[in-house]
Amino acid sequence: MKRTPVHIITGFLGSGKTTFLNHFIRERLPERIFVVENECGAVNVDGALVIDGVEEVVELSAGCLCCSLADGLLDILREASQKTDEYDRLIIETTGIADPSSIIQVFLENAAVEKVFELQQVISLVDAGQVEGWLKEADEALRQIALADVLLINKVDMVTANDLARVESLLEGINPNAVVHSGEKGVFPIEDILQTGTIKPASVEKIIDKPPHFHETAEGENNSHKITSFTISFPHPLNLESLQLDLNRIVHLYRDQVYRVKGFIAIPNYPNRVILQSARSAFVATDGTPWEPNDNREGKLVFIGRGLQRKAFEKMFNRHMVDK
Repeated sequence: MKRTPVHIITGFLGSGKTTFLNHFIRERLPERIFVVENECGAVNVDGALVIDGVEEVVELSAGCLCCSLADGLLDILREASQKTDEYDRLIIETTGIADPSSIIQVFLENAAVEKVFELQQVISLVDAGQVEGWLKEADEALRQIALADVLLINKVDMVTANDLARVESLLEGINPNAVVHSGEKGVFPIEDILQTGTIKPASVEKIIDKPPHFHETAEGENNSHKITSFTISFPHPLNLESLQLDLNRIVHLYRDQVYRVKGFIAIPNYPNRVILQSARSAFVATDGTPWEPNDNREGKLVFIGRGLQRKAFEKMFNRHMVDK
């Protein structure tokens, strides 16, 4: 059964999430979209103002469905899974002050959800003129950026070229593996955005060519307040079972420090890449694309978090390498 694509739209207060959502919906017409909102509010689609209900699913004139996360996301997804023939795509818009990791976890850890829905992207809107201030005041703003697969710098018409370059450098330091687009008034290239998957080995390999440049924690340096972002490569296959035990232990002990991990590894005598990812939760392993005959089967994992020590992770991974 073909799974329904899911997109999580996040972004701090005033970043333009709903404006972008309306643009997304208009660009995808006549596609039918199920919209889940994390707070009561209004969605204006092609001039039709529709107020979402707290306990009911409301069909919009543009072929969308809108309901509230107040009922509980799992309950909503359970109901939505019974009517997948009525819509083509599901979008979740979070509140401006939300940490999206709990929503991501639902799609990574629940087998029944994963069977029906495919989380394709976490899209984070960034207000070009306000992001620096929000990052100083709100940890949620930082996590929204760190957990994103796609970063949309909105309202670029309101800042200078130098300001925009500074924002781009800031985002690069927090999340170097995200795809970044700049735009104004919530208008961005939807087709290009949809080509960005949550986990694609080719895109992860591309990250290695541009490592983070100013938020890496130096050995012995007390940078527990800074975002650490780095990529570790594995030239040998890894023992998946023992590795997952260690990774899950780390996530449990350092939940407030490890924001997101994603990438792929090779395991002995297995033809496919194994995709590993976590969003402040237990690691989930899924099948990736097959290794080609000439591939060197080098694995790569991207780590994003606060004050992480790269060498400690490298030392841990060395224990799980096979055929060194």
